[in-house]
Amino acid sequence: MYSSSSKIQINEELLLKESIQWSKVIKEKIKHAINFSALRKAFESNDMSFAIIQQVYKTILKIFNLMYSDLIENDYHLKIWCKGTKIILKKSDKLNYSISKTYRIITLLNCLDKVAEKIIAVQLFYTAEINNKLLNFDQMKGRKQRSAINAVLNLVHDVQMTKSRENTLICLLLDVKEVFDHVVLKQLIKILIKLKISVNLINWVKCFLQNRIIDLAFDDERQKSKKISTEISQDSSILLILFLIYIRYLFSKIHAKFENLQSLSYIDDVTLYVEGKNIDKNVKILKNAAKIAFTWAENNAVQFDDSKFELIHFESHKMTLNQMIILLNNMIIKSKTCVQWLKVWLNWKLNFKVHVQTKIATVTRMLHSLFKLMNSEWELNVKSEKQLYLICITFISDYDVEIWWNN
Repeated sequence: MYSSSSKIQINEELLLKESIQWSKVIKEKIKHAINFSALRKAFESNDMSFAIIQQVYKTILKIFNLMYSDLIENDYHLKIWCKGTKIILKKSDKLNYSISKTYRIITLLNCLDKVAEKIIAVQLFYTAEINNKLLNFDQMKGRKQRSAINAVLNLVHDVQMTKSRENTLICLLLDVKEVFDHVVLKQLIKILIKLKISVNLINWVKCFLQNRIIDLAFDDERQKSKKISTEISQDSSILLILFLIYIRYLFSKIHAKFENLQSLSYIDDVTLYVEGKNIDKNVKILKNAAKIAFTWAENNAVQFDDSKFELIHFESHKMTLNQMIILLNNMIIKSKTCVQWLKVWLNWKLNFKVHVQTKIATVTRMLHSLFKLMNSEWELNVKSEKQLYLICITFISDYDVEIWWNN
């Protein structure tokens, strides 16, 4: 639908006058991006690791500071940094490896490239916090106090308030398919221009995305290098904020049409919900909202995963199971009594019984495995046993406890 090779016209004079302020790259940002990078992060076999870069940076930090500040402020991303290797890995314990979902893809990138991306990503997230036009308020992930737990807490709070008013809240869960494979450069640039992003950043994004080259590796075989035009690597530091910007107008279009409809978004997990006493009216609103979402997706080369759509009614008195939504492709989404969203099970009563039972079963299995290990011939010492307990048991039992714990 969109060609990355198409020439994108930018009125630089207009953008320079009206654009969101973009601060200069200072040495503290470069230092933070280098020193706080994961040392064990996978990298291209012929490139330097972060451990080496951190040691070199201590010796020639002035050269590093000058290099990154000049490249970013002059809107340029080195072509040699734009090359990566995609490795296709089989997921364990799968029965049929002829299905694409049984494989996982990781991308090995140049570590110097990752530093540049991290500098830009941090600046963009900071800009999003001080300027409410960059992202929709309910777009989570990567933003302060907007984690997956915060997203679920927001939904739980709205459900509880609905119940206190003796209303019904109906919720439609959507899932964006292969999110980072469908960021089209031409459309992304149009969105950045519409948001009045700095012309320097727009030119940098163009340079960053236009020259991507990928090698494909699978079963000890390596394919020849290939240019890609509609993809941001899942291992890229900047992918998250660019994707959030890419889909931000989806929520604006829906809210402009339905003022009472609310939304929550955590990367590719989108939730639309509406409150009211008239269930049929609520269902109709969600159906029309889904229609707008599908139309937006088609116009922006984005796809929704129909198989992951779910519908649930949160009610105080009785359970409603006869409601459904028919999508544009005639797929029927029937109401469920319990759904899982961001790893938390939510049932129509919102009493978290299913979630707690699932968590207990998981912790019990882990305990049995831990006991077997402790009683094995290796004879773990007390310190190791405590570490395993904290990592394997406490982490699972305590995660998201603030959502479902009720004294």
